[in-house]
Amino acid sequence: MENKQNLQEQLKISLQKIRHQITELEMLDSRSKRPQELFTALFISSPIGIFIVQDGKFLDVNPQFEKMIGFTKTELQGTNSLNLVVPENRDHVKENAIKMLKSYPTPPYEYRVIQKSGNIKWIMETVTSIQYLGKPATLGNFMDITERKLTEEALRESQEHYWDLFENANDLIYIHDLKGKFTSINKNAEQISGYTREEALQVGFLDVVAPEDAETAGTQIVRDIFKGRIPTYELDIITKSGNRVPLEIRPRLLYKNGKPYAVQGIARDITERKLMENQLRATNQRLLDIIEFLPDATFVIDRNQKVIAWNRATEDMTGLNKKDIIGQGEYAYAIPFYGYPRPMLLDLITVSDEDIKEHYKEIRREGESLYTEIFAPGVYNGEGAYIWVKASPLFDTDGNRVGAIESIRDISQRKHYEEQLRYLSLHDKLTGLYNRNYFEEEIRRIENSRFSPTGLLMCDVDGLKLVNDTLGHDAGDKLLISVARVIEKCFRADDIVARVGGDEFSIIMLRSSDAVVEAACQRVREAVDKYNSNNPDIPISLSIGFAVRNAPSLSMHEVFQAADNNMYREKLHRRQSARSAIVKTLMKALQARDFLTEGHAVRIQELVVILGENIGLPAHRITDLRLLAEFHDIGKVGISDNILFKPGPLTQEEIFEMQRHPEIGHRIALSAPDLVPIADWILKHHEWWNGKGYPLGLEGEEIPMECRLLSIADAYDAMTSDRPYRKAMTKDEAISELIRCAGIQFDPYLVDLFIEIINKEEG
Repeated sequence: MENKQNLQEQLKISLQKIRHQITELEMLDSRSKRPQELFTALFISSPIGIFIVQDGKFLDVNPQFEKMIGFTKTELQGTNSLNLVVPENRDHVKENAIKMLKSYPTPPYEYRVIQKSGNIKWIMETVTSIQYLGKPATLGNFMDITERKLTEEALRESQEHYWDLFENANDLIYIHDLKGKFTSINKNAEQISGYTREEALQVGFLDVVAPEDAETAGTQIVRDIFKGRIPTYELDIITKSGNRVPLEIRPRLLYKNGKPYAVQGIARDITERKLMENQLRATNQRLLDIIEFLPDATFVIDRNQKVIAWNRATEDMTGLNKKDIIGQGEYAYAIPFYGYPRPMLLDLITVSDEDIKEHYKEIRREGESLYTEIFAPGVYNGEGAYIWVKASPLFDTDGNRVGAIESIRDISQRKHYEEQLRYLSLHDKLTGLYNRNYFEEEIRRIENSRFSPTGLLMCDVDGLKLVNDTLGHDAGDKLLISVARVIEKCFRADDIVARVGGDEFSIIMLRSSDAVVEAACQRVREAVDKYNSNNPDIPISLSIGFAVRNAPSLSMHEVFQAADNNMYREKLHRRQSARSAIVKTLMKALQARDFLTEGHAVRIQELVVILGENIGLPAHRITDLRLLAEFHDIGKVGISDNILFKPGPLTQEEIFEMQRHPEIGHRIALSAPDLVPIADWILKHHEWWNGKGYPLGLEGEEIPMECRLLSIADAYDAMTSDRPYRKAMTKDEAISELIRCAGIQFDPYLVDLFIEIINKEEG
């Protein structure tokens, strides 16, 4: 605007000078050439376009006019001056010309002209009335203002654009002076605040800010913008209706002539965003609550690898409280697990499987999740544990990766069970030696591998069934364990010692000749002898056979068969002697019982022999009767001492267990050649005359004579001897009891005979 005024003033001055000079020229004598020369010089050299029009037609133009219009003076002389004017502006030019001719003030005015080239130029023109060559004429001068007009147009368009943006912006836009008084607000600000523009001009910025945000608005914002910052703040405003609206504002200073004069703010209604943030916060809190109470140790990191969640299970596993780890990064979360900063599985989700193996030997990938199992030495106060790990990425609603989550489960117990199962799949549960499955796998491996001499030994435990039947399976298991320990001590570390059956053991000796294998057999026999000398209660008896694969053409199956056959042959030679040895051992065990050390067996032998001779039994039956008296209770070796020596009455279950000893004794006797003749009597020696005895319920003379004789002698000696559960009876008390039980438990005839003999022997 100032530029336009300067131009107008310049044109006025220029026009006045030229007009004055023209007037002077006309007043001078035509013979005077000096003024005319001066006018001509001014006309020609003027930087402003000058023209003279008379009767609407050009009379003269100066060079600057020619330059501006593109037409020469010759081309213009005599032409209508309005031909140069853009048709839309001709009326405007005519109006100004008429005013000028009527002597009305005619300030500089603007219009467009058409150059010879056809281009349009904006000019500012000033005209005045003169006398030229004795007739009225119009003197005009103009300046090219095209550039200014273009600038003004751009500015106008910019202002219009600014106003359009200001007025129609989706955001609130406001301007207030440095005292906080609003000077302008846009439409959106009107709608949200409830104030019209006129109303807004009557209030200040701080008047609409929520009280709790007044300090921020009045102090912090002012301080920041005067320091040249353009901060972003969140605050609430109170609308005209009293509602609360959260805004995000960005204020800045406005300057004029280098000095701040106002503040412009752009504000955005963030009600919906705040609602979403609150919902997101609530959702995140629910997720954190879920994570917090997950049974698996679980933690979460953000995109910057900083911990944002660390649940209770993780605290329990690591001993690290969440307040000490939340916000930590740079692999700090790995320290309580592994003892030093290192990538954990959630850090490696986007890493190639090959690179992951630098930290985890075995991984499994399902979709975008990773799985592994690893030993974490740092957990549980350094005790360590095997852990199962799952890591997955976390995404926002737009699909952008925002973090990762890792779940960790203690699988130490499972690993322990797996190891146990693996151990059990390869080892015998009872002895701890390799089992048949492993043995057979090794046989196949040897068969398919490069040949080398291989020895195979088979060992069979003699008399195991007898021990199980008499002493119980616990005793049999102890015997097998003892055999396993004796055998494995006789072999090298790389030899394979296995239990391949109930009473069968097998040993594979790699890279072994016949001599080496035979020497091993001898070591086993010597070890058995040494064991038996130190453990006489239940001796070990082994039948051993071996064979050697000393040629590639010989299969391991053939070697196994040969070793098994050799072992079986030895077993046939040892069977009877082994069983006899066991029976003798059992008898020693029987004789070791407290009440037997008092000569029970000897005394009843004497009693049954007297009875047998008195009823006329032949000598060979008397001999067997002596044997029965000695071994009739051999089955008691299979009865627990807790029952056998119980001081008080037995329970029904204990009685039932005690009544098993005739059957146990019967099985023992059948296993020993020397006792086979009396095996049946051992089974029946607790049958009663009235059929109420055990185990068969025989009655009267169904009961063998030897058993009837033994029952009376055994009862009498038992009654007259101290037992753990009672004191001994007198002779008379014992006889009275025999008489009472005659016809019930005992053969009445034999009872009378026995009393007569006793009275006579002790009379």
